[in-house]
Amino acid sequence: MAVLLEYGAALFFLGALMTILPMVAGYICARKVFSIETLNSLGSICGGMTSTPALGTLMAVTKIEAVAVAYAATYPVALIMVVLCCEFIPIIFK
Repeated sequence: MAVLLEYGAALFFLGALMTILPMVAGYICARKVFSIETLNSLGSICGGMTSTPALGTLMAVTKIEAVAVAYAATYPVALIMVVLCCEFIPIIFK
């Protein structure tokens, strides 16, 4: 509670920025640098976030199951990286 009182709304907005910025950068990179189709890049971003509900929403809105292929390609890598980062970050920043 003390942290929230000290930093207030700034803490929320910095957290939102840390969450949104990598997704926007990944989307722009996928579209402009690698010329990946919009739906495939969105599916990859869902997999990179390891967010199955986001994939379900994307599939419900687009009515196309092809986005699941891009999701399935990135999800395992992202999940392994999350586990490894959780193990190594405390060791690195000890």
